[in-house]
Amino acid sequence: MEAMEELSELAESMRQAASLLADDDPSDAAAPRRPTTFLNAVALGNVSSGKSAVLNSLIGHPVLPTGENGATRAPIVVDLQRDPGLSSKSIVLQIDSKSQQVSASALRHSLQDRLSKGTSGGSGRGRADEIYLKLRTSTAPSLKLIDLPGIDQRAVDDSMINEYAGHNDAILLVVIPAMQAADVASSRALRLAKDIDSDGTRTVGVISKVDQADGDAKVIACVQALLSNKGPKNLPEIDWVALIGQSVAIASAQSAGSENSLETAWRAEAESLKNILTGAPQNKLGRIALVDTIAKQIRKRMKVRVPNLLSGLQGKSQMVQDELARLGESMVQSPEGTRAVALELCREFEDKFLAHITSGEGSGWKIVASFEGKFPDRIKQLPLDRHFDLNNVKRVQSLSIYCLGSRWLSTIFDISRERVEILNKVSTGNGKGAITTMC
Repeated sequence: MEAMEELSELAESMRQAASLLADDDPSDAAAPRRPTTFLNAVALGNVSSGKSAVLNSLIGHPVLPTGENGATRAPIVVDLQRDPGLSSKSIVLQIDSKSQQVSASALRHSLQDRLSKGTSGGSGRGRADEIYLKLRTSTAPSLKLIDLPGIDQRAVDDSMINEYAGHNDAILLVVIPAMQAADVASSRALRLAKDIDSDGTRTVGVISKVDQADGDAKVIACVQALLSNKGPKNLPEIDWVALIGQSVAIASAQSAGSENSLETAWRAEAESLKNILTGAPQNKLGRIALVDTIAKQIRKRMKVRVPNLLSGLQGKSQMVQDELARLGESMVQSPEGTRAVALELCREFEDKFLAHITSGEGSGWKIVASFEGKFPDRIKQLPLDRHFDLNNVKRVQSLSIYCLGSRWLSTIFDISRERVEILNKVSTGNGKGAITTMC
């Protein structure tokens, strides 16, 4: 579980790095968050294959409906947050900013009602029918579990599967009942996983309901072959884990207020599997093995993605360094360099100002319009002949028009004065402050 927490922290760091590469501010709470899919686990399998029971095992509580009456008819997303401060019996449901402690049975019955009322007879519409839960518990790793309807249902098409499983970092949990292990090569869930994840770096095979195959030598031999990577040659090379059915529900029913009931159930599950699958690797048996295998696959995906992120961040850093150099970072180490930067910035400002005037860009057209239209007309309307000698008035008027108007003249004068002040500061050693003031 500790390894999964470390991966959760690393996934968040990688999300922040991706945000930086996209020019987002990861520290801005108001900015849209780019969700990471490293910690997503999508269950694929037929109806009654045991998908929901497998996810319940990861959650540590029988939250998801199972069996025929609880068949998943719409995507269920369970966003888990591990809280070690809670007891192993506690489940906290989070809705927006509010938290409410609930029981597993209450959640399960609520989901059953929503599934039966909301999607009966209808076709699956992906996220339009999605049921979302955000839970805090001490028994689960920080994963986002996605329980899809059985892929052999008519309502489920490839578009729904790709919508959830097509993300190139989500872990695919292909759930195969032990009784169907002999026919695993024809499994549609496995074929879909191979189409989505051709190299098998994010796929985990889960053999469920092994306890139901106890005593069937042929089935047990097939299961042990898969766990030992000795299955059919045409199968993708993926890791397999074996589980018994309804282990969480059994542990919950048998617990009598003990805080260690779930840990006891995990150990009992592993021992039971060892007795059934005597020839299988012991590190591939039980819920603990499943969590470790998922963590290993997440680590693989991160190793694939980290070099690309580092390369992108290095490129971004080089762009920043080039921009700083262009603005004179290396030049301001000496008075001469500071003076050169100040002059360059003055030239850029003057060029931009003249471009606005000559092209009318921005508000430059207003200055031109005032000079060519309103200003001369208003000068002529002034009753200056009543108060001054007419010849002197004509001289002032001509001079004012020639200088583009008193306001423009004042602006040019201010620019020139500021430029002189900047150069004076540069020459006296205050160049950096001058540049900051001018910018």
